[in-house]
Amino acid sequence: MQQLDFDPAVVLNKLDDDLTLSYVDGVLSLRHQDQSFQSLAIDFCSPQFLYRLKRAAHEQLVKACRIKNQSKIRLLDATAGLGRDAMILQTVGFKVTAYERHPLLAALIADALTRIPADREPFDLQIGDATTVFQSGDFDVIYLDPMFPDSKKSARVKKDMAILQQLHQHTSDDSHELFKAAWQASCQRLVVKRPQKSATLSDAKPTFQINGKTCRFDVYQRA
Repeated sequence: MQQLDFDPAVVLNKLDDDLTLSYVDGVLSLRHQDQSFQSLAIDFCSPQFLYRLKRAAHEQLVKACRIKNQSKIRLLDATAGLGRDAMILQTVGFKVTAYERHPLLAALIADALTRIPADREPFDLQIGDATTVFQSGDFDVIYLDPMFPDSKKSARVKKDMAILQQLHQHTSDDSHELFKAAWQASCQRLVVKRPQKSATLSDAKPTFQINGKTCRFDVYQRA
């Protein structure tokens, strides 16, 4: 933990009794004592994710966050989660700062960033509450993906995401409050990722929406 610039006491304090934080073969992962659960680790170099990175410019996420005729867009990913969206945006040229509130998830992301190729620029990872910097004026785009795994999905999905669900079981869904705080921020654009059939997080009508197969991006042009 100290090698990743994390306080071990802070990280381990969030570790439930039935979870183990392991470092095996150079990879940090969370494992459940029930061996039927899939361990949780983050890998930005897996073949599947590298394929996504090669096609990153075509991602709906990128289209939602990109501002016409503007390069090196400063983007705040306020809800980093597994860090994949932040990595995609950083790869296509955004200058990404990603915040993750949960110390265990932040530690997994930090570990994954140490394993990316030397020729790839990592995004800036911060642990904590992103709302503290909403009013800084340092970002062109604020991106919100208030990820709360759906416990009603299939058993297979629940098994794969069981540990992630467990990490969030004591966390209240404050996505509406998060949106309100971001709405007051000084930025050009606010982008919110939502499940395809979910309601918007606000009565405010999005400037436009970009739809995918399972999710959509509500885009609010602020300036």
